[in-house]
Amino acid sequence: MKNLLTFGSIIAILLVSNPLGLAGTWRDDFEDNDSREWKIFNLDRQVEKWWINDGEAVGEIFLPGFMSLWTTGELSWRYYSLSCRAKLVDEKDEPPSIGLTLHDRGEEDTRYLFFIDYVFGTARIIKAQPNDWFPVIFPFAAEIDTWYELTATVYEDGTLEFQVDEEVFSVIDEEPLKGGQAGLVVSDAQARFDDVEITGANIRNGGPGKPRPVAPRGKLATTWGKLKWQNGQ
Repeated sequence: MKNLLTFGSIIAILLVSNPLGLAGTWRDDFEDNDSREWKIFNLDRQVEKWWINDGEAVGEIFLPGFMSLWTTGELSWRYYSLSCRAKLVDEKDEPPSIGLTLHDRGEEDTRYLFFIDYVFGTARIIKAQPNDWFPVIFPFAAEIDTWYELTATVYEDGTLEFQVDEEVFSVIDEEPLKGGQAGLVVSDAQARFDDVEITGANIRNGGPGKPRPVAPRGKLATTWGKLKWQNGQ
C-alpha cells in the first residue's frame, strides 16, 4: 500500500514507485540535432541558452540567480511521466540545481518542479503557482559531472514522485494542478540532458528519439526522514 503524504505533512518517505497505466510515449534522444519541438519559456538571451551538442541537450545560465525551462508538448497533457539522463557540468556563482517540470502552463505560471540541489545536498518536489512556491525537501547528495537517471511522475490521485537513480521521493498534492507541458530545467549552472521519454495515457507515440535499452534496477530501499516545509525557493 502506498503511504500518502501531503504538502502539509511533517514526514517524508522514499518509497517504491508504481507504474502508470500508460498508452503512448514521446521520445527525443537529440541525435538529429533538431530542437524545433522544444521552446525556452520566457526567453532572455542575456540570461540563458539551450542547444544540442554531441547528441545531448545543453542548458546554460549566464547570470547568477536565474532558472531556465526548456519545454515541449501540449497543455492538454495530464498525469504522465517524464524520464531522462541528466548531469551538472559547470556551476555558477549561486547554488546550482537541475531537474524537470511537469504540468507546466507557461504564462499562467503554474507547474510542478522536480530538482536536484547540489550545494545543499537535497532533492525537491515543488508545486509552483503565481507568487508562491510550495517545496517538499528530501536529503540527496549529488555529485557534479555525474549522470543521473531522473523520472518525475504525476498520478491521477495527486501523488507526485521523483526518482533519482534508485531513490524515489513522493508527496501528495490534494489539489492537483491542471495539465500542461513537460520540460527540462537548469538553475545557476550548465547541464546536459539526454534520452527524454514522456509517457502518458493522452500522449501519442512519436518524437524524434528511439527507444533505449531498459537497464535492470535493484530493489528500492524505503527510509524515513523529516520533511522541511517552507514558502519560497
